[in-house]
Amino acid sequence: MIRVQAVVVTYNRKELLTECIDAILAQTVPVEKLILIDNNSTDGTEDYLRKKKYLDNSVIKYIRLPENIGGAGGFHEGMKVAREDEPDWVWIMDDDVLPTETCLEELLHAREVIDGKVSFLASAVRGSNDEAMNVPKINRKQFMSYTDWYRYLNEGIVQIVKATFVSLLINIEAIRQCGLPWSEFFIWGDDSEYTQRVIRDYGPAYMVGKSQAIHKRVGSDELSIVKEQNVKRIPMYFYYYRNNLIGFWEYEGALYRFLCMGKLGFDFLMVLIKGKYKFKKMGVILKAFFAFVFGTYDRKAFKNRAYL
Repeated sequence: MIRVQAVVVTYNRKELLTECIDAILAQTVPVEKLILIDNNSTDGTEDYLRKKKYLDNSVIKYIRLPENIGGAGGFHEGMKVAREDEPDWVWIMDDDVLPTETCLEELLHAREVIDGKVSFLASAVRGSNDEAMNVPKINRKQFMSYTDWYRYLNEGIVQIVKATFVSLLINIEAIRQCGLPWSEFFIWGDDSEYTQRVIRDYGPAYMVGKSQAIHKRVGSDELSIVKEQNVKRIPMYFYYYRNNLIGFWEYEGALYRFLCMGKLGFDFLMVLIKGKYKFKKMGVILKAFFAFVFGTYDRKAFKNRAYL
């Protein structure tokens, strides 16, 4: 029997979390364990779960962290706990994701269809209003030569080159070989780096169209510091730019590195031209740029992340 453990990272979204838990526990193929990583929530998440009797369920393993270490740190901790039990697969998602009842079943079915190694399988994700969200990237090589990306198209399966941590079923062998998400990323870009790492160092990955999930994130637009109106979120864009620069220099060629750096410069210019909080936003972009250029993050730890 195939053993699957789910990992959900949560922070201050107790109502959404219980919806996510209910959806996972209602799967047509049951999970062996559901590991909840609470990133030190301040909204009474633990008491709420206790009151609702979720923590009485033997399938659920609740872990409250002593501090908020971001999504990257949360998934690092959750996947580390799952790895110790050595299941066959680890199924990860945020607390605002609602997998349909056959979501896991379809992911596992896809594995039976695909030949050869599989590092992970990703669900097709849409928003609450049926808008496309968390769309994975397909192989860019198709633009330079024929690539058989539609080999499994009749089954609704397409090979991808990176994805987000929204209903991702990861092979335990890939985790053993490639390590865990890098905690130092904190937020944004950790999923892109990790999924590219396991594809590069373990094997190919696929999106499964018949495996569906709803992401109840507010808004489907990509992150944009230019459009950002919430002043409290602006400092978080430091991680967005720094992490993207680190990831592009690790996995992309000269062209895409140039484009990544160009986007940083373009965003800086657009912030200068229009929008609110100009100096605060420009400061965040410059801080990220200098952090990458001068290596103020732990480069040695990043190089050794596969051994975590």
